[in-house]
Amino acid sequence: MQEIVYKFKNLNWTLVMSVLFLSLIGLIMIYSASNAEGMSSTYSHLAKLVFGFTIMFLVALININTWQKYSFLFYLIGIIILIYATFYGFIGKGSRRWINFLGVNIQPSEIMKIFLIIGLAKFFDERKIEGLRDYLFLLIPIIMIAIPFLIILNQPDLGTSIILLFLGAVVFFIVGINYKFFMFCGIIFLFSSPIVWNLLHEYQKQRLLTFFDPYKDPLGTGYHIIQSEIAIGSGGFFGKGWLRGTQSHLDFLPEKKTDFIFSMLGEEFGFLGTLSVIGLFILICIIGYLMVSSIEKSFFSKVVGIAIITNFFISGAINMAMVMGLTPVVGIPLPLVSYGGSSMVTYFFGFGLLLSIELSHKIHKEDNLVNLPFFRQ
Repeated sequence: MQEIVYKFKNLNWTLVMSVLFLSLIGLIMIYSASNAEGMSSTYSHLAKLVFGFTIMFLVALININTWQKYSFLFYLIGIIILIYATFYGFIGKGSRRWINFLGVNIQPSEIMKIFLIIGLAKFFDERKIEGLRDYLFLLIPIIMIAIPFLIILNQPDLGTSIILLFLGAVVFFIVGINYKFFMFCGIIFLFSSPIVWNLLHEYQKQRLLTFFDPYKDPLGTGYHIIQSEIAIGSGGFFGKGWLRGTQSHLDFLPEKKTDFIFSMLGEEFGFLGTLSVIGLFILICIIGYLMVSSIEKSFFSKVVGIAIITNFFISGAINMAMVMGLTPVVGIPLPLVSYGGSSMVTYFFGFGLLLSIELSHKIHKEDNLVNLPFFRQ
């Protein structure tokens, strides 16, 4: 019991409180988006927040070495669940990517992000890339990325599959893979783009084409982004006020609880409100990177920490850019703000690993200090 109390006191509470503030903003916006329908969505999201924070603290209290030890097992479990969801999961929004576990709908592709990160981190921790011949071993991590990528793309879920590819590239960059490898991959992608285009579903092609000219089909494929831009623009500098957004409350703005919740935030709280949320995102990322920067000896911990906080940053940046028309609509929720279970719990899981990394490093340093001769005296 004393050990648990000690660990709790030594958690990075600056990160915890920053995550809490961002989560509360999400809860406030979900109440605004769904208050006309009743309180069920708000209560449901609140319950998921409580569950998410519980997961974060439980993960934080487990030594990071334990997660490292079973990394490949977690990766394998993630692949099995992904395959199960693809063939036996239930269909929602045109994709078969959810499974029901004890009455709770789970999207395994979200959890796979974390399992892929720790799996790749363990591989590179055990196998350092030092010479040209060692690059042959990159086939193993490439396959580790390709398997979940292809499964998720087949569900289909273009947004999550792209994030998975990007996370793999981030890990490769962190471990020091030569820039020529990335140039080679870019050339291959460029020449294979016609094949990739033909493999996309029709609605995915339409999303990409709509990005270039949403007003070509303003009542069809371009409707979402047009209404999103109107909502953000109409908020002005100070916004229309909480619960007073016309685009959202008159149901012009689609998916206002999930993918386009940032648009609703811009309409009700204006430029200042969106800037505050962006600032909070940046603050959390800075705290996370500073936590990892203090890690010196554990290569696994450093890779996991940087990849997790980068996943949080990129997902948030893509969502914000998406609703402002700067990137195609790919269905990525705003981390900790959008309504949802699997993605939110995954981010809490990731923050728990960050806390565990710093806490384990801190305890290790104190143990070394106690073992010094002058300290024992």
